[in-house]
Amino acid sequence: MKKILVVGQTPPPYGGQAQMIEYLLKGAYEKIQLYHVRMCFSKEMNELGRFSLYKVYHLLTIIFKILKVKFKHKIDILYYPPSSSPPIAVFRDCLILFFVRPFFKKIIFHFHAAGISEELPKYRKPLQWIIYRILRNPDFSITSSTFNPKDGEYLHSKETAIIPLGIDDLNPQWKKKEYMKDGLLNILFVGLMNSTKGEKILLDAVGEIVSKGYAIHLHLAGKFLSDTYQAFFFEEIKRMRLEGNITYHGVVSGERKERLFLSSDVFCFPSFFSSESFGVVLLEAMMYQLPIITTNWRGLRSVVEEGKNGVMVDIKSVSQVVDKLEYFCLNPDKLAFMGKNARLIYEGKYTIDRYRKAINEAFDKI
Repeated sequence: MKKILVVGQTPPPYGGQAQMIEYLLKGAYEKIQLYHVRMCFSKEMNELGRFSLYKVYHLLTIIFKILKVKFKHKIDILYYPPSSSPPIAVFRDCLILFFVRPFFKKIIFHFHAAGISEELPKYRKPLQWIIYRILRNPDFSITSSTFNPKDGEYLHSKETAIIPLGIDDLNPQWKKKEYMKDGLLNILFVGLMNSTKGEKILLDAVGEIVSKGYAIHLHLAGKFLSDTYQAFFFEEIKRMRLEGNITYHGVVSGERKERLFLSSDVFCFPSFFSSESFGVVLLEAMMYQLPIITTNWRGLRSVVEEGKNGVMVDIKSVSQVVDKLEYFCLNPDKLAFMGKNARLIYEGKYTIDRYRKAINEAFDKI
């Protein structure tokens, strides 16, 4: 039986990476036994990338726990999801790996947060050299899309696998879906609101399309990165006089989250987030038969088949988001067409069983 120690955060908070590590750990594998050391540097999404004394203490305990589990169970393989940004997260990873990596025979990097190959060259040369020396030459690396940066190649990984993500089916009965009930287009955005996920682009697009006389309502769900940014965002809503067209639902999960997906008509995710690699939330939208509007950005391009299960726009393009929303307002039949296709594509490519099978095959090679 091959033993692998998985180091990484599981929910809460409910970020995409944390969800996927939880899915990984809950799987049943034929010749693999997984052990887990949970990282919990951020209890809330808006704590990501921020320094605190608690995080310093937690860093030390993580190093101790990794070594304790490694020697107790005689584990030779370490699975680790390295960060690409912000710098404080990269430094954290380097400190952990500096102390624990020498004790493992092999290491697997899973690039849930894509882009270390693009971010590291921006550092000053001495620091860049140190970080690269710590991260280089993983035995195996995993990325979720061919459109993501070649992080494994950049670090001279001995082998790389491309494994699209997959999630549990929470809508197996294809619950009945009505699109544009009463002529109103309900748009849904779910994610960390940090400006680079594209929520401000979407807000500006909604302002423009409302001014054209279309009946639309934007539903926002997720955590704001900071209180300051949240205050700015709500002030923008007031300035644009969109209070009647926008509802902020906060952080949602369980039945509340399901109701939002089922009551919405289209999912809009105009992200240009620097660490974006795939977008688990896009798979959730497809599972609930929602057509997608997203950006031509990294692994997001893998999920959307243009005109079949959604449409793509350029990053930071308000005008293109406006065009796509107007298109759906004028062609409501396309919502049902693309929504059905989205569900079928999810079933064919992005189920949790397919994901775990691919992971099992990859781990078996190590």
